[in-house]
Amino acid sequence: MLRHVEHRDRRWLERLLRGRFTGLTIILLAVFVSASVFTEKDVRELSASIGFSVLVLFAVWSVGRRLRMVTLALAVPTLLSHWLVLSESLPLRAVGFAATSAFLTFLTLVILLAVFRDETVTADTIVGAVCAYFLLGTVWGTYYALLVLLSPDALSISSALAKASAWNGPKQPFTPLMQYYSFTTLATLGYGDVSPLSLGARALSIIEGVTGQLYLAILIARLVGMHTARLPQR
Repeated sequence: MLRHVEHRDRRWLERLLRGRFTGLTIILLAVFVSASVFTEKDVRELSASIGFSVLVLFAVWSVGRRLRMVTLALAVPTLLSHWLVLSESLPLRAVGFAATSAFLTFLTLVILLAVFRDETVTADTIVGAVCAYFLLGTVWGTYYALLVLLSPDALSISSALAKASAWNGPKQPFTPLMQYYSFTTLATLGYGDVSPLSLGARALSIIEGVTGQLYLAILIARLVGMHTARLPQR
């Protein structure tokens, strides 16, 4: 009996590790951890860029054959905006930031559709839902980075936080400080150390906060409904 349980648990773990969304979720967690663990600014930015690049490449491989060419077309300018300084001009940098936002938006929608199309609740479905939530916070972080690039006064950052993070504006679309503000907004924590000042920043913050709450509400209703439908009728 004990061997049967151990074998079943081992098979469940193997299926989970081979799941559609497990790799992306692990990479996202690694990127977030590296961005918070390293205290040296250059090391933190380099580790975040490397992790994000691995995420982009893994996404191209994991989306499937039908969407691979579209994903690759969005991934190439995303990687270029991270590693190649083609020009210091603001328009070209904004294009690179926008390309990253477009890629992450596309990837998030692909995973969301895959999760909500599942007819049964599996471990892979739950991991996909978690991955989509992480991606929501990540993509909004790139939106804020693009906004601050175009309008540096869009967000007000406390002097203590700016000093601790060595803040001097977004250098890459994936900016740890913008990711921090995005996830605190998505979770409606609102610490008050970053405040939206411009109309665009306030609008993005409101939409993200509402999206985070609706996502959790709709997701839970969906998963409970799918589970209830599988229960035997009396």
